[in-house]
Amino acid sequence: MLSGMKGFSVEHIESMGLLPNDLMAFNALVLYFHSEHISDSALNYFEQYISTGGGVLAIHSATASFMGSSCYMDIIGGRFKDHGPISTFEVIPVPKSKIFTPIQPFLIKDELYIHDLKPGIRPHFIAMDEHEQVPLVWTRSYGRGRVCYASPGHQAETMRHPHYQRLLQQGLKWVSEGSAQTETE
Repeated sequence: MLSGMKGFSVEHIESMGLLPNDLMAFNALVLYFHSEHISDSALNYFEQYISTGGGVLAIHSATASFMGSSCYMDIIGGRFKDHGPISTFEVIPVPKSKIFTPIQPFLIKDELYIHDLKPGIRPHFIAMDEHEQVPLVWTRSYGRGRVCYASPGHQAETMRHPHYQRLLQQGLKWVSEGSAQTETE
């Protein structure tokens, strides 16, 4: 899905504790895991990477990882709180986003994650849950770095959806573009 993107090469690592020593040579990290613990040294290294201009695309259960770390939540912009059963919902674009255009609304079958959110996130896609807007995809700055989080991803079918693949690719491209305080609009 992301490994086939033109202009990108991908290196897979098993855990945040195994981040390469030359991390600053990478334009972005993709976080797609569920892990309970992170060492202080790995968290500090990750925080230094993003605050000095690195990019992070976090997917699905990345917000359910490292639940005891407020620093990690600050970086990603939210922490998993709850989800209901797997169900079909519409992924609705928020108007005026230049990062993710032109992606039209689309349906997926997945877990709808509910998050505790940090101030400063910028939602780009939402879902409706009992008449409430639920941010599904957001971006934020952290230091000089860029973060994009995409909530869907529990189901393999979701990850194969062409609109969702394009959304993830555009998010990865944006976080990889280097240092920036805000989204260029």
